[in-house]
Amino acid sequence: MAGAGAEFGGKLARPGRRRDTERVTPQPSALDPSVTARIGDLLRAKGLRRMSSRIQVLAVLEPVDGHLPVAEIHQRLRDCLPHGAHAPDVATIYRTVTTLVGQGVLHALTLDGGVTTYGMATAPHHHAVCTACGSIIEVPARQLSSALEHAMAGSSFALSEAAGLTLHGLCPECQRR
Repeated sequence: MAGAGAEFGGKLARPGRRRDTERVTPQPSALDPSVTARIGDLLRAKGLRRMSSRIQVLAVLEPVDGHLPVAEIHQRLRDCLPHGAHAPDVATIYRTVTTLVGQGVLHALTLDGGVTTYGMATAPHHHAVCTACGSIIEVPARQLSSALEHAMAGSSFALSEAAGLTLHGLCPECQRR
């Protein structure tokens, strides 16, 4: 069988073809190919496979300036995919965000009431949560670093790099109401 390929896991792997474990998932039809390629590169850089569910979840979260709960991610996927295309089910989205949080691609924020929201893992930041509408604003950590250093001065407690605060108040829109 030389030249025809090598035996792998009971299946013949032909030259120029990928084994099942290396298959590249087709691009989600509703996503811009440049977005799909960029997200695929991000996943590969983290050592993750390009899976349709991962690409779709990240395509929803990437343009969001904040965080979304799984139910909202699912709804946005259903809304953006063409008629007849199926969005990943909620269980798949939960598994996907769990994997992406574990790999440092996303981060999770659990709000009062126990709802967990997910956002892109960007530069270190804190969160400001509106108590009226629930919107979340990311506050760059450097903006609060001197205040935190001052507050912790004199204590023997050392904050970790990943330390994050959740501040509660009213967003600009709710303040105008």
